[in-house]
Formats: sequence, C-alpha cells, structure tokens
Amino acid sequence: MSETSLPQVEALPNSKGVGAVAATASTAALACGVCCVLPFALPAAMLASLGGVFAWFADAYRWMVPLAVLAVAAGWLWIGWQSWSTKRRPARRTLVVMAFATGMTGLALLWPKIEPFMIQLVRR
Repeated sequence: MSETSLPQVEALPNSKGVGAVAATASTAALACGVCCVLPFALPAAMLASLGGVFAWFADAYRWMVPLAVLAVAAGWLWIGWQSWSTKRRPARRTLVVMAFATGMTGLALLWPKIEPFMIQLVRR
C-alpha cells in the first residue's frame, strides 16, 4: 500500500444491528412526535373543519329543507301505499319514527321564525 492512498475500510461486523437500532430510533422519534404534536394540532384542525361544515349547512338550508319535506312526504305516501296494498296497519314503531320525522321537518320549516327567540333565550 502506498502512503498517498487511503486505507480501505472493511464492513463493520455488526452493521445489521446498527441499522436496526437506527430504524428503531427513528420510529420512536416519529411516535413521540405524533404523541406530542397531534394533541395540539388535531383540535385546531377539527374546529376549522367544523366551522366549514356549519357554514355549509347554513348555506344549504334553502335547498335541504324542501328535500327533507319531499322525503318525509314520500315516506308517508310509501307507508300509505303499502298499508293499502297489503290491507294491514303499519307497525307502531314505523308510525312513531315517521311522526318524529314529520315533527323535526316542521321544526326545520319554522326555524327562521323560532331562531331569534331561541337566541335571546340562550343569551340570558
């Protein structure tokens, strides 16, 4: 070997162990980062998304309520047609669910008139 050339480095005998330790350390660092950062970042991201969803629902009121009215009316018509064609009364639970749906749809229709009163009630 001449003095100007660099000596050759032989492979470490335990290089697989070093790779395993490096992989384990990087996985642990990632897990700690997720564990510590996620609790702070996730609520902020969820609140921002929730605000967007609420804004969408506020804009969607104009077309969602008529669709809900149509869906409930179609449900009552379907129940009526089935009762007429089978000559049997609908199940009590079906009538309870449809009555609840009708009530909620009626509340949705009346909500623009009820909302100011409800806001004053909550502010007290």
